[in-house]
Amino acid sequence: MHHAPKFLLAALVTLGSNSLPAQTKTEVDIRIVDESCLISGVDVPCSEVGAKLRELGTPADAHIHLIADPKAKYEAVSAAIVSLRDAGFPPKMGYINVRPQ
Repeated sequence: MHHAPKFLLAALVTLGSNSLPAQTKTEVDIRIVDESCLISGVDVPCSEVGAKLRELGTPADAHIHLIADPKAKYEAVSAAIVSLRDAGFPPKMGYINVRPQ
């Protein structure tokens, strides 16, 4: 009977040691200026943003922030969104509007 608690304790320690380390959420900022997109300072056509992130190994559940310059073209923003969706990055939309003070 005294061996049962030791066995259970050993089993729990063994099972607990196989747990995965905590993973942090990947965040990516994409700046849209005029008709092009910047990812970490690299100029990429907005229609190729999703493919570039895949090439860089960005996980599909990454938090991707599209930051559009006030003078950014609608077509560039739309191309970036479509490219991200087509590359398998699920859209999560949120809008923040800031007025100049």
